[in-house]
This record gives sequence, structure tokens and C-alpha cells, in this order.
Amino acid sequence: MTPHIVVIGGGYAGVMAARSAADHGADVTIVDAVGNHEFLPRLATVAAGAGPVDDADAPLTELLHGISVMPETATAIDHHGRAVKTTNGALTYDALVVSVGASSTPPPIPGLAEWGWTLKSAEDARRLRDHLRGAERVVIVGAGSTGTQLAGELSAQRRDVVITLTEMTDRILPSLPRALAHRAQQILRSRGVVIRTGRALREAGPGGAVFDDEEEVAGTVVWTGGFMADGTELLPEAVTLDGRVVVDRCGQVGGHGPLFAAGDIAAHRGAGGRVLPQTAQVAVQAGALAGENAVRVAEGRAPRRKTLRHIGWVLPLGGGHAVGQVGPVSLADPLTSRLAPLLHDVIDLRHLFTVGGLPAVVGHRQQPLGWPPA
Repeated sequence: MTPHIVVIGGGYAGVMAARSAADHGADVTIVDAVGNHEFLPRLATVAAGAGPVDDADAPLTELLHGISVMPETATAIDHHGRAVKTTNGALTYDALVVSVGASSTPPPIPGLAEWGWTLKSAEDARRLRDHLRGAERVVIVGAGSTGTQLAGELSAQRRDVVITLTEMTDRILPSLPRALAHRAQQILRSRGVVIRTGRALREAGPGGAVFDDEEEVAGTVVWTGGFMADGTELLPEAVTLDGRVVVDRCGQVGGHGPLFAAGDIAAHRGAGGRVLPQTAQVAVQAGALAGENAVRVAEGRAPRRKTLRHIGWVLPLGGGHAVGQVGPVSLADPLTSRLAPLLHDVIDLRHLFTVGGLPAVVGHRQQPLGWPPA
């Protein structure tokens, strides 16, 4: 009998789990509240108006041919009955992959919820894009990958906007190698972006932001200061690490049974037991493994162990520039930072092809970052 695999969440891990399970002979249903696959590395490009609106997401039905898509919210899991409860009913499974991702987590800073903008979803990107068309000043709070990319894309697209990029640590891109951060800072400052480090947001308002050093900066406040997973919402009994569900090398939750987790919701470990970052690169590998192992367990076979890898970064900065690192190779000098956007495009196209084949690539043409949008 053909096993039925249910995947909760249509992000990078979710679509890869669904595709992997289908390729291994299962009937697959993917449950996603929106019914779309969001291209998270493209959100800043869309928000800045530097790429087509369609680059933010694509319907799951467009990508996952032969896989059932249920546009509903998963509300609970009945492990004993092997069923996912949704807003409109229940769905039984032989094995389950949970990949609901992470949520934006603005801290309880006065005024931030009322006046701050976030950039964590395709809808966020579209709303912010419309708002920024009339903006003269923008204050980006958080100089991690999302905030730095937004500053880069917006500064390349709109030289008339005064952009301030702030970070509470001592440098931008604190999780990336210093050489990449230094090159990114050079590119941003050459376009007039004001960079302020070592300061935290104290208050947000309709006119701008106030920081802990008493400086007031006028402009639209965009919070890009981070996100977190909440594995306890659907898996309240699971062991977690900083909110992420602990999984083994097979992607299983609890080390046994037909339950798997993949993507931002899970604490995936690489070589030496190191917890890997929450990136699309890791999510794709984890999703593919979870989908395959869900089928294996549903068929009564032992799951396959695998060590996931994070081999580097590529961060687009608009205007045909990017910084990146692939293994030991740094893409941070003036020449390689021009080549890095092409690598980013290749990665995106490969993901589309892996999930949906040539029809997905043709059906969802993404604008290359190295060229101006049409």
C-alpha cells in the first residue's frame, strides 16, 4: 500500500520534503496556511522595488506537480491517531514532517509593534514595497543578512532615500566572516548609507526611532532584528533548543516513530555536532532527508542518517554586487563581489528545478539580481 506522507509548511524544507517523499513513491499532501512557497532570500529585493513582485513567492500548486496542496492552518497533531487537525477538519498520515518555519520576533520595545515594519514574509515585502515608494528616509534596525541586504538593494535602487542601518553589536553582519562584513560596509557607504553600530533601539514612533544613546533618527522604521522558531506550538512535548525542536541525524523527533521536523523549526546539527544556522541551504538538505526518511519509516524500513552541511553564504547587495563565501573561498573583493550575484541566481534556479523541474523554472521566471528589473 502506498504510504501517505503529510508535510506541514511550504517553506524551503517543506517543499523539499514533499518532493523527496513523492520521488520515493509516496502520496503526499502539503498543508500550508497561505498555499504559497516564499522565496525568503528575495524578499529584500522585492521590498526595495529592485525586482518583480512575483519574486516574493509562488503558488505551491505551480511548483509541486502531482502533490496535493491543502491551503489550511494546522492547529494540532494527534500522534496516537496519526492525524493532523486543521482549521476545517483532520488529515490522517502514515508519517509526518513538520516544517512550519520561524516567526518574526520584534521585542517589546515601545512603539515598535504600532510603527515598525517587518520583513519576514512575502506579504511583508509587498506591503513594505508599496510604503517605501513614497519614503524619503528609512531606518533599518538590525544589520544581519536581511537588514544589510535591504539597505543594499534599496540604496542601489533609490539614491534619493536617506538610509540608516543600525546594529546593536560592534559590526554589521555579525554572524558572517569579517572580510564579508567589511566589503559589504564599503559598498553600502559608497552609496551614502549611514551605518551605526553598538546601539540598540529604545523606542519607535511615526516619525522615526530613538536609540539607547539618545540619538533620534527620522524615517520609516523597519525591524529586521531577527526571528525565532517556536517548536512548542505544534509539538509541545518535544525537546527544544532555543525554541527549535531537537532532531537526530535522520531528522526524527524523539529518535523514533513516524515524526520528523525540518527547516527553521528544527535544531539541525552538522559535523562535530555543531548546530547549523537557520538558512535555506540547510533547510533544503534537511527537507529532502526528512521526506525520504518519512517514506522509509512508513514502509517499515530504517531511516537513513546524514550529516548536513552549511558550505557558505551569498548575500546580494543590489546594483550587481554581492558578498559571499563558498567553503574557504571568500567572494569579497571588487571582482568576486560582482560574480557573487550570478552564483545566487544559479542557486535559486537550481532550487526551482529540483522542486518542480523545468515547468517550475519556466513558470516562475525570477529576475536575475545582476541586472536591472524589467
